[in-house]
Amino acid sequence: MLLPAWKTVRDAIADLPEIAPGTSCSKFSNHFCNPGARTYAGHTGSPFDEPAKALKAGDHGVPGGENTLRFEDDPVRYFSVPECARIQTFPDEWTFEGSWTESMRQLGNAVPVRMCEAVATKLSNLLTSTEANTHG
Repeated sequence: MLLPAWKTVRDAIADLPEIAPGTSCSKFSNHFCNPGARTYAGHTGSPFDEPAKALKAGDHGVPGGENTLRFEDDPVRYFSVPECARIQTFPDEWTFEGSWTESMRQLGNAVPVRMCEAVATKLSNLLTSTEANTHG
């Protein structure tokens, strides 16, 4: 079965509980609305109905203008940890330890799980076929 080439932010996070400023969700660790998100020239956040921009891990925590969700009417908010985990295709059962900033750093440095799986599968198939051709 072929998987779609990409998912939108909506595809990745739509079934997570909505969060608004000052709220959190106890069902998912670190699923809360962290205040202070804003945009900068060239750093406008990820539109809800497009693929997410690359998550980043900054030298001094989460970089401003990045790792944000941009709504159609143009306000932005930071992604929560579970939302970033979904964007990076981690399973919901995966736990990120530490503060919001430390969890976001881990996610910004991560390689998407499904991408790793695709590369590993391709590499395994290549090595298996090369080995079969060498010994057969």
